[in-house]
Amino acid sequence: MNTLFWLVVTAVVVHGLIAGISFDVATVKLPTRKRIGVTAYAQFARGNDLGNGVLVYPTIAILALLLVAGATLAAHLTHRSDAVMFPLFAACGGTIAHFLCTALAAPNMLSLRSVSNDEAFLARKLDAFATWHGYRTLFQFLTFVALVWALVAINQVA
Repeated sequence: MNTLFWLVVTAVVVHGLIAGISFDVATVKLPTRKRIGVTAYAQFARGNDLGNGVLVYPTIAILALLLVAGATLAAHLTHRSDAVMFPLFAACGGTIAHFLCTALAAPNMLSLRSVSNDEAFLARKLDAFATWHGYRTLFQFLTFVALVWALVAINQVA
């Protein structure tokens, strides 16, 4: 197997991890705030997302970006067919969209770090985060699908 194949396999794994984490947050963790209240959820988020999450999430996201960019560049430099390039370009677009949504979601979560437990403020921030996180989750899933598509295309051409 060649370098492109392994770059895409690794990108699929990393993007699958990101998509899974985001799906868990969107469907399990964020809805919890409606059951336990925004103050309790904000306290949880301070320990989780603003604890280890501050290091783990950006590290995985940057790795995912580098893998998609590296795979797309490797495919371009080796003159791969449109059948391979199209899903890789789609994955690049999804990755960029994911980062843009993160740029809009993250400040809402980060604002919880040093704010008091004003329920109205916390509710606004968590609602805004949930909205942008939902879009981000969608783009992460679509990027994962595009990378699987690229992997299939690479195997069909090889």
